[in-house]
Amino acid sequence: MTAWRLLLTRPADDSVALAQTLAEQGIFSSCLPLLEITPLPVSAKIRQAIQRLPDCNAVIVVSKPAARIALELLDAHASQPLTLPWFSVGAATGQILLDHGLDAHFPVDGDDSEALLQLPRLREAVGVANAQVVILRGEGGRELLAERLRELGASVGYLELYRRDLPAYAPDELPRRIEAERLNGLVVSSGQGFEHLRQMAGDAWPSIAQMPLFVPSPRVAEQARAAGAQTVVDCRGASAAALLTALRELPVPFSNAKDGYVSETALPKDDVQPVIEPQVETPPPATEPRRGNGLAIVALLLGAAGVAIGGWGVWQVRHLQTNTQQQSGQVQALNDQAQSLKLNEQRLTERLAQLPGADELAERQRLVAQLQGDQQRLNQRLETVLGASRKDWRLAEAEHLLRLASLRLSALQDISSAQALVQGADEILREQNDPGSFAAREQVAKTLVALRSTAQPDRTGLFLRIGALRDQVIGLTELAPEYKDRGESLLGLTSDGDGASRWAQWWDKVSRYIRIDFNADKNVRPLLAGQSLSQVRLALSLSLEQAQWAALNGQAPVYTQAMAEARDVLKNNFNPDNPQSKVMLEQVAELSKEPVTVNTPDMAGTLSAVQGYLERRNVNAEESVKPFAKPAADAAQEATP
Repeated sequence: MTAWRLLLTRPADDSVALAQTLAEQGIFSSCLPLLEITPLPVSAKIRQAIQRLPDCNAVIVVSKPAARIALELLDAHASQPLTLPWFSVGAATGQILLDHGLDAHFPVDGDDSEALLQLPRLREAVGVANAQVVILRGEGGRELLAERLRELGASVGYLELYRRDLPAYAPDELPRRIEAERLNGLVVSSGQGFEHLRQMAGDAWPSIAQMPLFVPSPRVAEQARAAGAQTVVDCRGASAAALLTALRELPVPFSNAKDGYVSETALPKDDVQPVIEPQVETPPPATEPRRGNGLAIVALLLGAAGVAIGGWGVWQVRHLQTNTQQQSGQVQALNDQAQSLKLNEQRLTERLAQLPGADELAERQRLVAQLQGDQQRLNQRLETVLGASRKDWRLAEAEHLLRLASLRLSALQDISSAQALVQGADEILREQNDPGSFAAREQVAKTLVALRSTAQPDRTGLFLRIGALRDQVIGLTELAPEYKDRGESLLGLTSDGDGASRWAQWWDKVSRYIRIDFNADKNVRPLLAGQSLSQVRLALSLSLEQAQWAALNGQAPVYTQAMAEARDVLKNNFNPDNPQSKVMLEQVAELSKEPVTVNTPDMAGTLSAVQGYLERRNVNAEESVKPFAKPAADAAQEATP
């Protein structure tokens, strides 16, 4: 491998690192950066985008310059640590992110967007709802990664951090460098780097295109082949390890380097005949004739001509050997292509042999046409069945609504809810547009009229009014009889005028405990003790509470009995002359007359009519269903043994 002499075209920092790795393996390299990375000015837009990175679900970095610049911006402008996953196209970029302590992921079997899109961790990150992804890159570039992520449902944005420029070189710098350093291989790291290489080659591109060209991905390889490159090697990655693997697998072309790196196909040193310059004798003294000097000059010219002819011959031999080796490489490439074409031809022949004949193909076409016809008929039948099935479901829903209405009437006497349910069933029957549903709709209409003419008792209002009476029970008090002295008592008879006698004093004390009322026809109710009053209030409250329950549940006998008990408690234990007791007694008498039950219409006839309509409809549907008739051609084929 030491015969390789490579031209590295990566940016300056990357080229230096790669050259050091190659030198450790004994490979000569020359650096000619064709990409100059220029960071973009840090604008307000870039700072805002860096600060919004924590809100994203994933960050994708496409190159090492993008990673370095982004990390510098994060250290300068990020307000909080980033815990989201980071993704890189290549392993070298991913290592930069890992060294910075980020959660970085990258594919191990490729250094391109296609390999990154197959990464399960990336699909998991963008698989959430409303996923946001930011791609860090330079100005311009491929749109494949963003398009595929948008197809997965993610929202993708770009953050461009730098631009790639072509450094300023002399017009013939590339051919001159290749010729001066006897280079026999070219290395590019991106599609834009290859475009710059071709641009610098200029008119020398046809000859440079014959040199082995090492590229990082199939996309760049296709780009190079389309531009005329003859020997393109896809390294399947931009790392130094991928390049070294490709160098080991490719034969080394001829090189006539003079710095110790000799090609394996170079001629041995023994095959090159050294040119021996003739020895020039010292001329004799001036006494020698002038003719001897002329012969020496002629001999010197002949020797120089021999040396020139020998050198030209060696150059011709080496040039022929170089051309022969290039032609051998081209022949080998043509042989490989021919072998590939032959293999493809064999595969096509095998596939053609597997294809059916003309008769069999016609029979298959006929069967396909027949199958399509059967499928169309089945689709029509399926649409009919599905339509009928939907109507059946709607009619079953109408029957269910009538059942619910009957249950509401019988259990709760809820006129309003039953009316709404019956109205819904009537609308379903009307949607069918079936003359057979006339009898059922007639019964439904009668039920609706009966429900609308039935008054709904205000049970809720009755419950609240009785509750208000219960709140007033606690305020009921007994009314003590009043006694007024009209001068007719014994005190007036026994007084001697001034009222200061001992008898008057004694009578004043006794009169506090007894009373003599000459109107005996009026009843005098005894006063209630405190404990008895509480018990009476509790009995009255319980009677009213029982009346509330009966009102809500429509229990007329219970309601009447409870209100009668409340009225008796008021009459027997409280003075009717008390205004508060009198008003409550009047309200109890008024509420006792309120109705709590209602005579609900009978829905049995309506429900039976609808059920009868459904049964008749199902019988007609079963009679209309007939087995699917097979075409005559199929019947004939089945009958043929």
